[in-house]
Amino acid sequence: MTGENIRVNVTDEMRLARSALQAADALLGLGLVPDAASRAYYAALHAGRALLFSLGLEVRSHRAVRTMLSRHFVQPGLLAAERSKELGHLESLRTAGDYDSAFAYGVDEVRPEVEKARRFVNDAAALLTAGGWLE
Repeated sequence: MTGENIRVNVTDEMRLARSALQAADALLGLGLVPDAASRAYYAALHAGRALLFSLGLEVRSHRAVRTMLSRHFVQPGLLAAERSKELGHLESLRTAGDYDSAFAYGVDEVRPEVEKARRFVNDAAALLTAGGWLE
């Protein structure tokens, strides 16, 4: 993967992360809570993929993203361990929202989860900007 390919992938993943956050906010406003939970998770996932692309790593599975983020960003102290835990929680919430017909969370319970995803995206953007991958 060349430097230019890395930059394109990082930029594309962050665009997807921001779009997913915007969708999560809109879906919460419409009361579509399970869908908002799903979009919040994907916002964080795309931001995580952007971080990994910045290292030249193309990771495809959700589990591998969590594992590699821990190895390359949490363990060296670049990303707060709390963000990694939140990513796992957001994935559980997404799974429930997508597959559990008895999804019982309301807007007030999911709004803080969307904010966790926003913090994840913002932290990733700050790291990527500091590393020269984003402007």
